[in-house]
Amino acid sequence: MAGEQIRDLVDRYWEGLLQREPLMGTFIGDERYDDRLPDLGPAGRAEEETASRQALQALAAIDADTLDDADRADLDVMRAICERSLARIEQRIDRFEVVNHMHGAGTTLAQVASLQRADTPERVDRYDARLRAFPGMLDAAIEIAREAVATGVVTPRIVAERALAQLDRILALAPEDSPAMLPLSEDAAVRERIAATVRDVLYPAHARFRDVVRDEYVPASTQTIGMSALPGGEGMYAAEVLGWTSLDLDPKTVHELGVERFEQIQTERDVVAAELGFATPAEAIADRTARGENTLPSPEALVAMAEDQVRRSWEVAPSFFGRLPSANCQVRRVEEFREADEPFAFYNPPTEDGSRPGIYYINAYDLPDRAMHHVASVTYHEANPGHHFQIALEQETPGRSALRRFGGAFAGSAYCEGWGLYSERLADEMGLYLDGWERLGMLDNQAHRAARLITDTGIHMLGWTREASIAKLEEAGQTHTDAVIEVDRYIGMPGQALCYMVGMIEIEKARDATREREGAAFSLRGFHDRVLAIGQLPLPSFRRAFGTG
Repeated sequence: MAGEQIRDLVDRYWEGLLQREPLMGTFIGDERYDDRLPDLGPAGRAEEETASRQALQALAAIDADTLDDADRADLDVMRAICERSLARIEQRIDRFEVVNHMHGAGTTLAQVASLQRADTPERVDRYDARLRAFPGMLDAAIEIAREAVATGVVTPRIVAERALAQLDRILALAPEDSPAMLPLSEDAAVRERIAATVRDVLYPAHARFRDVVRDEYVPASTQTIGMSALPGGEGMYAAEVLGWTSLDLDPKTVHELGVERFEQIQTERDVVAAELGFATPAEAIADRTARGENTLPSPEALVAMAEDQVRRSWEVAPSFFGRLPSANCQVRRVEEFREADEPFAFYNPPTEDGSRPGIYYINAYDLPDRAMHHVASVTYHEANPGHHFQIALEQETPGRSALRRFGGAFAGSAYCEGWGLYSERLADEMGLYLDGWERLGMLDNQAHRAARLITDTGIHMLGWTREASIAKLEEAGQTHTDAVIEVDRYIGMPGQALCYMVGMIEIEKARDATREREGAAFSLRGFHDRVLAIGQLPLPSFRRAFGTG
């Protein structure tokens, strides 16, 4: 098959994917499907299964060895997405996810409201139509939730209760104060129109879903927290690990890798603590916290600190990267209505046309228990040189298929999250940490990612308790607030926590192999440009590109 035919196959697949996943279009700024929501019901699953099987049949007829690197990468991503989709359908992961505080049906309104534009009459019409599509989506979610109860494939009680609390918080707001109002201008007529939709359409649908979650789902949710305790749970966990990391990993091996890495990083933490004048990292952090020097005074101060870090990292970056994104990212505070369940920070990429910038969100929830010395490494992971560089540059790569520029996340997150974690250590090489405390914060967060290998596999396959998992993250230097939020995230998103350290290790291997191969000619700047030019690939494809497979 010629390159032109391959591009046509890839483009047609991408177009179908956007139609089936219309929120992805909104995410990247493609507004054509902004009036609809995904079909969670049987017809939607059947359409996804058919599309995936047909795509795999087409791929099976192509001899990959005859392709150039770009075409082969396109097909690698396409294959990984299809295989992941089929595995999730086969295992009915939707039953586990439908009532989930991280990405369940109850979180969709927040996603839509934070991403969609409604600043012209046409966009308002599309936005109103999408809000009016919520009853259909949530009614389908109700049916899935009832199937989950009937089959016993339900989320643990802590996850279900967090999801219920999210729904209760939304419904407690007056329609005029709903998250649905976030994208709107100050035009009174528009705001009243959308408020009426919220009152008459959106809230009744959310209330129906909330009632089923409260009265049927939560009472049936499990006291156990691991996926392996569910019917067919081991197969479900294996599918999720493969889907998130793109590797067929043995949980026990991953657990042991986490223990090994955790011990190595603890030694590094001990060294930095000694340089700061303390016997242990725990003593150092406790002393600084007791002196009131590890707590930011206000959300505004947190945002200002993150903005300064984003600015400084952007200014230093040209010494370590030959190619930078066309624009820096913005910093925003996580909205109060969803901050209690969100991680400390996350990143939303820019739209294709640049009308919405890359946005680095920082969370001010329970600020007295947020460690100030952790902020810097979080910024360098989420913003520069982390996710903003990696995602924005991939979107801006000329001549690359839309599937590669925007759809790589569907094929697994280990490359993306591995680059973010690699960037935290790279920031040290870039001289971005202002003192030993920020370096200790970086190592705390590195230990946290090693602890994720331990706790995720521990929770879902080895019978770990929630309390033991929280304690492990606190041992890594996380505050109690962050440890609780993170562990509940792992409970609700099996396998996702493995992406970070697994992906970083692959990038480290690629750097070592390139340095060994090139010797004195090795350029760190050139290596970074190559990694980011390759873009988000399944890890087997990344290994092939650097000869580390």
